[in-house]
Amino acid sequence: MESDKSSSPRNDNKTKREKLFGLIRRVAIKTPENVISVPEGLHGFGTVTIWNCICIGCHKCEEVCKVDAPLVSHEFDLPSFFEDKITKDVKSENRRLLLDFIKRLAVKEPVEAILLPSPLRGFGRLSVAVKKCITCGACEEACPEKVIEIRPIFNLSVIFRE
Repeated sequence: MESDKSSSPRNDNKTKREKLFGLIRRVAIKTPENVISVPEGLHGFGTVTIWNCICIGCHKCEEVCKVDAPLVSHEFDLPSFFEDKITKDVKSENRRLLLDFIKRLAVKEPVEAILLPSPLRGFGRLSVAVKKCITCGACEEACPEKVIEIRPIFNLSVIFRE
């Protein structure tokens, strides 16, 4: 008779979400390549999109999150400044001027963020822990710059990569 692996000490420390992701990995026949829509009425699943180039590092997303999914690190995300979307969506005139200035000075597009010497209000790199996030929308509502968007799609390929 096969032993029940779900009761092993190693699995007892996992969250419900981590256990679900593990089950999905075992059930799937192949790694999905496309995203799927989250069924109506199924809460806690979705995709979070972040536009770091617009993020002002205010930490409001961190303050309202009940599961500690968002994290603002002390990095200046230069590569995100070169994305097409940003210039038209930046609300702050000062930030827009800074972005234009950086683009004019650049010899080539940067490939990585730079670490800031200390926390600077107004700058940071936002990331969201996919395994923790329950897509409740609290961060999306709290964000004054609207850099966070939650959509009702589920990207299974992300689960398979983690």
